[in-house]
Amino acid sequence: MNISLSKSLESLKAAIESDPRVIRLNELEKKLYEDPSLMELVKKKDDLEREYSEILSYKDKNSEEAMKVGKALHEAKAELDSYPLAKEYSEAFIEVRDIYMQIDDIIFGPYRKKTLSSDAK
Repeated sequence: MNISLSKSLESLKAAIESDPRVIRLNELEKKLYEDPSLMELVKKKDDLEREYSEILSYKDKNSEEAMKVGKALHEAKAELDSYPLAKEYSEAFIEVRDIYMQIDDIIFGPYRKKTLSSDAK
């Protein structure tokens, strides 16, 4: 890799890391893992996802058992999505994802027919 490209990439990396939206996302992510109530909701949702997937491996999705666990999974996801810190993180994540899509479009856009950032809106 030539020196000019390497310096440009280091500059891009530094700009991304110092962007207030990226900093905020990183701070929120740390808070997520430090929140025991939120981690409990995540574990509950993950356990129900595994259980639902396992049930679907041997039963029809319209079976009583699958529908019962599917409903519980839906409720667990809704509870997780409505948790204030999770909502705040999701909003911050979308902002940062959009930054990365725009960067991707600038770098790779000339080589494809569609852009990522305009398709995501």
